[in-house]
Amino acid sequence: MAVKDKLSAGGGWFRRHWLLTLILAAALVAAGWWLYGRQGEKQNIPPVKADSRVLAEGIVFPVRYAQMVMPVDGTVGEVLAKEGESVRSGQPLIRLVRQDYAARVSSARADVARAGAAVEQARVNLADAERELARQQRLVAAGATSRQQLDQARTAAERNRAALAQTEADLATQRSRQTEAEGLLDKTELRAPMAGTVAYLDVKVGEHAAVGTVLVRIADESAWEVRSDDLTELAIAKVRVGDAVALTFDGIPGLEIPGRVKFIRPFGEKKRGDITYTVTVAPDRWDDRLRWNMTAQLAITPSR
Repeated sequence: MAVKDKLSAGGGWFRRHWLLTLILAAALVAAGWWLYGRQGEKQNIPPVKADSRVLAEGIVFPVRYAQMVMPVDGTVGEVLAKEGESVRSGQPLIRLVRQDYAARVSSARADVARAGAAVEQARVNLADAERELARQQRLVAAGATSRQQLDQARTAAERNRAALAQTEADLATQRSRQTEAEGLLDKTELRAPMAGTVAYLDVKVGEHAAVGTVLVRIADESAWEVRSDDLTELAIAKVRVGDAVALTFDGIPGLEIPGRVKFIRPFGEKKRGDITYTVTVAPDRWDDRLRWNMTAQLAITPSR
């Protein structure tokens, strides 16, 4: 009897709350359907393909450029160009203080003049000695002089020939020194080896210019390229000349320029603990905001 009363009570509860029961049942069915649909969606997601491109970092370079150093030591006397200026081939850019070098040239020229005068005198002396030798030979033939006189004339002629050879050698030495001094004087003036724009000039009047220090960089801004020495042995094996490259730049977000692999240096160098190879990329177009030495990111699509 107690059980029957409990069932009657439960049935009464369901009759009173039938709407709530219906809503809960519908919610459970909907949740089950949604979970099943999500599983179906996951099963239909296509697999992600791995990026097969070769990635590297490079630097922007002009195709043609010159880096200039002073070939001789000295103090800068004149700076004849400035950064951003267009220059022509052969145009003077920097001139050292030249007094010491000019003094060496003057001294060398004086030495050449003295050596030249000595040669002329030696030639005169030799001519006199040869005439005397010829005279003594004639006298000996006529029996008008002794054999000793002829031998003395012959010795004098030989001595003067040797003296002439010595003075001529000394003249050649002095001329060589003059040429060297003039060459050093000429090297005190740094001239542009090509037409272009002065991209870098790191020297002022009065400063010391050391041999081998880069003082000026000139760029032909009509053509640019990107070089990367960031490709390891594993990466370079996938790359061929002509492969497509996407270039992006750290300094200009959003800029992407297409290009092609132009050159692969055959020789590998040890850098950062790996053997790496240098790749040069020729861009299909250019952006005037880009500058020499800017950092570029390369994404190379291997052709095979």
